[in-house]
Amino acid sequence: MHHRLQYLIPVVAAACLLGGCSSIGQGVTKAIIEKAEEKPEPDTTLCEITGPEFPGVDASLKAATPTAAKTTRLVIVHGIGAQQPGYSERQQRNLASHLGLDMVDPAVKTIALMSPPDAKTTAPGVPLGSLRISRFTNANSAELLTFELTWADLLETERKAIAFDEYGTSAKARADLNKSLKMMINSFTDPLAYNGSKGDVVRGSMLQALCWVGRGAWADYPTSAREACSWRDTKRNVIRDDDILISTHSLGSRVALDTMETLGALRDSLSKDRSARAGLQALDSLRDKEITFFMLANQLPLLQMGEPAPPVVKQTAQYCGPNAPKIKGRWFKGLHIVAFSDPNDILSYAIPQSFTADFIDSRLCASTTNIVVSVATQVSLGVTSLASPQVAHTAYDSDDRVLGLMTYGLGGHEPPTGCTWLKFSGPN
Repeated sequence: MHHRLQYLIPVVAAACLLGGCSSIGQGVTKAIIEKAEEKPEPDTTLCEITGPEFPGVDASLKAATPTAAKTTRLVIVHGIGAQQPGYSERQQRNLASHLGLDMVDPAVKTIALMSPPDAKTTAPGVPLGSLRISRFTNANSAELLTFELTWADLLETERKAIAFDEYGTSAKARADLNKSLKMMINSFTDPLAYNGSKGDVVRGSMLQALCWVGRGAWADYPTSAREACSWRDTKRNVIRDDDILISTHSLGSRVALDTMETLGALRDSLSKDRSARAGLQALDSLRDKEITFFMLANQLPLLQMGEPAPPVVKQTAQYCGPNAPKIKGRWFKGLHIVAFSDPNDILSYAIPQSFTADFIDSRLCASTTNIVVSVATQVSLGVTSLASPQVAHTAYDSDDRVLGLMTYGLGGHEPPTGCTWLKFSGPN
């Protein structure tokens, strides 16, 4: 049975019990399920945008010409669960279609990531997941390289430690709805492990992915390798001239943002180490870099609970902007955070401006745009209503409005049909 339907059936049953009805006919049940799977056409469901404008992928692609070659680089990071390499194929294909990229290289280059000899947060030579690099192009000289990071195996030991709960005596006696809910709770091993002892190794994986992004042109990447990347291997012109965007899902938002802070701290430490200056030029280029960061099913506020604030907060004016007194200490010129959340996604949260000020390091020069969009269809049952939390958590990469905003951004284009946009009247 389709996984979304499998999840929805016990939810429908629970809604019926909570609503006080004694039974529901098979035909009515089928109709409700089919209705929940439908997507209205045209889509008139919720889509509310609040915050500043941000650039999309299309503007970067159109900046490339035959005489001024430029590559757009998109890093993709998954969330919780035992994800397998290739998990982002749907997102890549849908985004390529929206961007008018109708050619893909048949080779998918695969790097088995390793921690480098000079690793700061992990031991040298530790396996750090895998990176799959794909190339999309069209006849107009546009080139998109995607870097799909898979770090799920790094937490496999933690998942196995609780796996007994899904096949033991208790699991056999568990009611269907409770089984679905318990499986969801069991998936929380990933954020617990990440906020605990495995945070450094997962951030090390993301750090390696970002290092490989700056290694060079498509032809410079090996077809297959098991290799560590050093910042001495990166090319300054790649980081300076090519556009870098990041797309994350769920827990991946926390992983990527934390790694951006780690990367900034790494640059600062290298700048104080004369023997390491050879790797500083490429990293130094990040100070003048603007990065668009798409967070699908963002979880930053939830995962911040119990964690200390970064060392530098509420000081954006000191580091960001052309006349900032501490401009040489900034880590990026701008980090455009675009946070997508479905109101029926029980694991997703918008990012209040107070959170950006209080819990995102000011040296990132971050701005935040919140997009509340219903990617799951809500169904009325008379006495109550429901929408599949699983669809609400996972269907962003096939929603035309989400894809449209990732493609065209905001500012140069009007919001997608059905979306409203409240711009900020003053500084973010």
